[in-house]
Amino acid sequence: MMGRILCVFLLVWMVAAGQEEEGGKCERITLSQCQDLGYNWTAMPNLIGHRDQKEAEEAMTAFTSILASECSVHARFLLCSAFAPLCSEQVSGSVSACRALCDKVVRDCKNQIAALPDGIKLDCSAFPLRPDWRLCMRPPNASEEPEPPPVPRWPFNEQDLKEHACPPGYAHSPTGSCWPACEKPARYTQANKRKAEIWMLTLAWFSLLSTSFALLTFCAEPSRYRYPERPVVWMAACHAVVALAYVTRGWLGAKTVSCTGNLLAVDGMGSTICVAFFSLTYYFTLAADAWFANACVAWYLTAASEWSTEALERAAAYLHAVAWGWAGAWTAAALALRRVTADELTGTCGVSDEAAAALIGVPRGALLITSIALAIGACPGIMRVRRALDSRGAKRVGRLAARAAAGGLLYLFLAACATGARVIEARNRAAQKSLPLLAAMGAGSLDDSAGSRAVAVSLWLCCGVAAGAWSWSRKSAVVWRKALCPPRKAPCCAPPLLGPHHPYYKRPLHVSRV
Repeated sequence: MMGRILCVFLLVWMVAAGQEEEGGKCERITLSQCQDLGYNWTAMPNLIGHRDQKEAEEAMTAFTSILASECSVHARFLLCSAFAPLCSEQVSGSVSACRALCDKVVRDCKNQIAALPDGIKLDCSAFPLRPDWRLCMRPPNASEEPEPPPVPRWPFNEQDLKEHACPPGYAHSPTGSCWPACEKPARYTQANKRKAEIWMLTLAWFSLLSTSFALLTFCAEPSRYRYPERPVVWMAACHAVVALAYVTRGWLGAKTVSCTGNLLAVDGMGSTICVAFFSLTYYFTLAADAWFANACVAWYLTAASEWSTEALERAAAYLHAVAWGWAGAWTAAALALRRVTADELTGTCGVSDEAAAALIGVPRGALLITSIALAIGACPGIMRVRRALDSRGAKRVGRLAARAAAGGLLYLFLAACATGARVIEARNRAAQKSLPLLAAMGAGSLDDSAGSRAVAVSLWLCCGVAAGAWSWSRKSAVVWRKALCPPRKAPCCAPPLLGPHHPYYKRPLHVSRV
């Protein structure tokens, strides 16, 4: 078992390490406009996001008018450094031109840039600044000119820039970079934060009530939920812990959970409460999905292999080891790789956007796909059992299978949507942070991802509501009625039900005292 956990940890490390690679291997430049520039090797993807040089050359044709006009002697070098950046074995990652050169080309070619087709623009913010100690290159024989300050891309005045050197809503971190400040609108507005908090806390309470009702119903009558139905009890327990963590977050406040001092915990490992919230929610979410897969395993063994309840109970230790071990291995991997970060919108801590596909999409997707395969494999066995029973037994088995299928499909749908929404949202945020040179006019900002992030969190909490839905039945109402309103016994001296004057009253026989 320990060997499997180590293998999983190694796989996660390899996937996450592969995601951190900034570019591919060096390759010789084949773009016709980018020959004889002083360097001959490049790497893809480039600064704009193209995956190969053929795609880059097709996109570069949009700037042919700028090159043909010769409005700037450095225009060709600037565009080529973006479409085919420098690659060298001695330097990690690709190197483009400095932002000062881009600003100069924009000033010299402002008329030609204004005449570009709609939907295409030249954005200098993607080029690195030399004062930020980011590596960039100058064109051959370029004069040494001082680096101008960056062009502002947010509404602030010059005095604010001199005092803070960070946009509004941001502050300097210990590393010197600008991080979002706590309780201030950096990427999201206060209205978006308030709306997301209301939805999150409402669904967290619904999830907590649903799972608590399911667990209390099990405690009232444990014999009703034996294998193969027992895994849904553990699934509800896991989601109860997740819902309780979100309810506690609402009680503590966003600043206590997601902040370190006056800054958002971008590096979540620096905050103990952030790490604790992440560990609870991430571990028990994966454990709940693992127990859902265990439920499908139990139904498959019951229907296809004709395992009895007693046989499944004897194998329960293996199901526990798989569920808790699977969740523990991925949680340990996320903490070891330091992929924990705070989210400004929800005021919580979770997996960083860069590792969302590896640490959320891979484990949850594998469990959901396994569950689907097991459920499909159990269908022929259920049909065979129904044919072997009489009409009454077949009806009971069919009703039980339909109820399990309805609850399973609901949970599967919500879990798949939540996983997909989180992975897509992380990919979109990563693309927006890259600030590509070639962008569509009117493209959304980081605020546009508020809806997708709120949807992902809401669907995760809805999974908890669905996990407790198996207890919403008429039998559960009977169990609670018996528990809350037990039948009363008649007292020993109670009057008779029928009086002596009642027409059906029968007098007792006379018994002699002798």
